[in-house]
Amino acid sequence: MDKTHITGTVVLFNDITGTGYIRSDTNSLFKVKHSDLCRSGYKILDEGQRVSFIAVRRDEGLCAEKVEPL
Repeated sequence: MDKTHITGTVVLFNDITGTGYIRSDTNSLFKVKHSDLCRSGYKILDEGQRVSFIAVRRDEGLCAEKVEPL
């Protein structure tokens, strides 16, 4: 999969485990980890938050990298 910049909505993010899921505007589900967020300090996302990210395929499936709030 080519790295593609897309937008979506956070459907779940567990701030304790630092993992969650983003649903793209094309209805695909992407896993996200706190280390993939482009911000400093405490890295969390809110359910329903709009974000942009780079879509990549990893061993665990579709994932989001370089996630930024819109």
